[in-house]
Amino acid sequence: MNLFNKILLFSASFLFFSCGQNGNENKNQTQNQNVPQSIQEKNFSLKVSNLDENSIGKVADKFSLEILNENNKNIDSVVISVDGKKYAVLKPSELPYIVDTKSFRCGMIPLTLQVFYEGKTEHLGSSIKLFSEVIPKRKTYKVVASYNHDNQAYTQGLQFEDGFFYESTGLNNKSSLRKVKPETGEILQSYILEGEYFGEGLTIVDNKLIQLTWKNHKGFVYDKKNFEKIQEFDVATEGWGLSYYNDTLLLTDGSENIYFLEKNNFSTLKFIQVYDNLGPVKMLNETEIINGRLYANIYQSDLIAEIDFHNGKVLSYIELTNILPNNLRTDNTDVLNGIAYDKKGDRIFVTGKNWPKVFQIQLLDVAK
Repeated sequence: MNLFNKILLFSASFLFFSCGQNGNENKNQTQNQNVPQSIQEKNFSLKVSNLDENSIGKVADKFSLEILNENNKNIDSVVISVDGKKYAVLKPSELPYIVDTKSFRCGMIPLTLQVFYEGKTEHLGSSIKLFSEVIPKRKTYKVVASYNHDNQAYTQGLQFEDGFFYESTGLNNKSSLRKVKPETGEILQSYILEGEYFGEGLTIVDNKLIQLTWKNHKGFVYDKKNFEKIQEFDVATEGWGLSYYNDTLLLTDGSENIYFLEKNNFSTLKFIQVYDNLGPVKMLNETEIINGRLYANIYQSDLIAEIDFHNGKVLSYIELTNILPNNLRTDNTDVLNGIAYDKKGDRIFVTGKNWPKVFQIQLLDVAK
């Protein structure tokens, strides 16, 4: 179960259980002794209302949280937690309470309330779903240069550092890790994965290469210099794309989720969900950090999404249709996949699965 599902399960877990008489009074009394008082009773319910009646729910909307006090209990205080963090401590006179979501991330946001009353506590749970309030810009491209690429390389991850491409390729019995000379496409160094593994996303951390696998729930760490495998680690989700930013790994799994992992023990720190103004953006695949933004291939499309990975908002879509000319396509040619960034030279590179070229591109705004 991934982190997202666990949070949804938690948000839905505040259920009402009551034990009716069934002719076995002693059994019921024993059961009741083992059930916490806060679950036996249900005196309150939570009503969540979007104050913008014309909105489907987007970041910057305001929501009213109203506690319905069905049994007229004396409420002492209410603690509101949003997205797992304490948000407000309220007196009864401050209810209903208005939540302003302008600083919230996109996606499904769990809400939990603790209602303290008459020496007891009752827990309430709900959630709100927030689309992005940003309408993404449309961008196109200009090819600045092109480089030879092995058209048998089923590209899953692409990195550029110190003048070389580092590439992860996929497919069972064909997956590899490679160091490639950009000017010629020559494979200077390679490591072949065992046949059971399907190589996926790749990133560089210090002097190590970190590679994901697809459905094996495994990742590998290699010495960047000699490609010696030095560590294996478990991955809770499928592995698709992988990037590195500020001592944290960012992992995609083909959904709208981006998971933040600790770089040494690979534990999940948190996650965000990627939304545009129309809803969740799924099939996030190979990724790259460029100038503080996450760029992600959207699998089975010619689009790259530019994402603010702090809140999950899509800022722009880059349309790369026809970047690979028809005369370079074969029956083996697959979809766009692979983004690399030369930070020193401020160069962006893209390629695809079984493409004969890597393209250096310049991003351009689409004229309105």
